[in-house]
Amino acid sequence: MLLLEYHNKIIKDTILEKFDQADGKFDSVEILLADFDGVTFHVFTDQNSKNILFVSMSMKCYSELRKYGADKVMQDKYGKYLTSTEANYDVTVQIDLAQPPQDREKFATDIALMKRHALAAPFYSVFADIEAKKPGQLIEIRYRDEEAFYLKPETDRCIVIFSIQFKDLDDVVFAKVFLQEYQDARRTMSNAPSVTYSQKEPPMELRGVKNLRVGEHQGYVSFVLFQPHIAAAKRERTIDNIQTFRNYLHYHLKCSKAYLHTRMRNRVRTFLQVLNRAKSAPESTEKKTASGRTFRRADDPAPSINSEYNI
Repeated sequence: MLLLEYHNKIIKDTILEKFDQADGKFDSVEILLADFDGVTFHVFTDQNSKNILFVSMSMKCYSELRKYGADKVMQDKYGKYLTSTEANYDVTVQIDLAQPPQDREKFATDIALMKRHALAAPFYSVFADIEAKKPGQLIEIRYRDEEAFYLKPETDRCIVIFSIQFKDLDDVVFAKVFLQEYQDARRTMSNAPSVTYSQKEPPMELRGVKNLRVGEHQGYVSFVLFQPHIAAAKRERTIDNIQTFRNYLHYHLKCSKAYLHTRMRNRVRTFLQVLNRAKSAPESTEKKTASGRTFRRADDPAPSINSEYNI
C-alpha cells in the first residue's frame, strides 16, 4: 500500500527552486495553499528584499497544541529562522535565499514539515510522561471541524484514538474491510501495534469525555503503541505514520471505490460486446444473375419505406 508523504511538496519544491537561482536575481513569490486537516500556508517574499522568503502556517488547533509545547518544538526545529508571526497565522519562518544552508534538501524538507512538527508536540509530551512513569491525563486535539484524535498515556503504553466522520455509508463498509487487515497483520507481525475499530459508539477508553459524536457515520480507530514504538530510536517514525493515518485511510478508500467503478465499467463494456455479437443479420430478398444484376421475385413482399430507412 502507498504511504503518503509527510511533508508539503509544494513548499519544498518552491524553496529548492529559489535556492537554485544562481544568478542572484530573485523573483517575487506569492503562494497561498491548503494542506490536509484545514491547514493553510502562505509563502511570499518581502516587497523590498526579494531574497527574503517567508513561510507562514495557520492551524485550527494550534491554540490547543500550544498547551503541550508546540511553541517549544518550533523553537527547537527552526530556531533563528523564526520571526514575528504574520497576522491571522500561527507560525512564520524567514529564509534568506542569498545564504542557502549547506544541505538544501534537508533544510527545505524541514520547513515543509512545519505542520508535522506542530502536531508532534502532544506526542512528545505523552511519550516523555510514559518514560518518566508519570501519570498522564487524556489529551484531546480537535484538528478538524468534526473529528479529533485522543492520546491516553498508561504505564507502559500509549493509546491513540481517531474519531472519523464518514460522509458516505459505503465508506463505513470499506473501512471495516480495510481495518480488518490491520488486525489480521498483527498475527504475523509481532511488533505491529494493536488496532481496534468501533462504529457508532466510542471505545471504553473515552468514557467520560464530553461531546463525543455517535451515529451510523461515526467510527473510532484505536492504536495501542507499546514501548518499542515510543522508544527514542523509533519515536519519530511512529509519529510520522500515526499522524498521516486518517489521510492514508481515506486515500485508500477512494482508490478502492475508483477500482470498483473501473471494474464495473469494464464488465458493462463486455456485456455490450456480447449483445452486439448476438444480433442476427437481416435476410436479403434480392437475388443476383450470372451477369451480376439484381432482381426480386414477383412473389416477394415489397420493402416498406420504414424498413428502407431503418425506422
